[in-house]
Amino acid sequence: MAIWAAAARGSSQALVLSRRVKRAALIAAVLAAACLIAFLAFAAGEHQHRPVTVLSGIAAVGDHQATVTVAGWSYGIEGNIVWVDQEGTTHEGGWPACLGGPGRTVPVTFGEVPVTAPGGTTWRQVVWVECRS
Repeated sequence: MAIWAAAARGSSQALVLSRRVKRAALIAAVLAAACLIAFLAFAAGEHQHRPVTVLSGIAAVGDHQATVTVAGWSYGIEGNIVWVDQEGTTHEGGWPACLGGPGRTVPVTFGEVPVTAPGGTTWRQVVWVECRS
């Protein structure tokens, strides 16, 4: 009789252990699925690479600022920007020498990227200027 009682206790302990293992496996699977969903959302979300659009136009130059209008969009070039001089040398900042001072109109090629602010405002940001003709 004692043997049957011990066997019954062992059977119920194995059943409890089996439920714990199943519960742990279910929790691990749910966590893994949540991590996968989060990773895929991150990869597809706002952290994607946005290509640079290359445009050309005539810059109307002011005091360390210039405006280029292309296809109905006006692009602002201000202050400290990456630029390429007429020899093809890239400068990591400063005012492009080819733009000079106020009152000039200069042909330029430039790169722009679309930007969306947290509030939803959008614009096209000039990220580099090339002065080669």
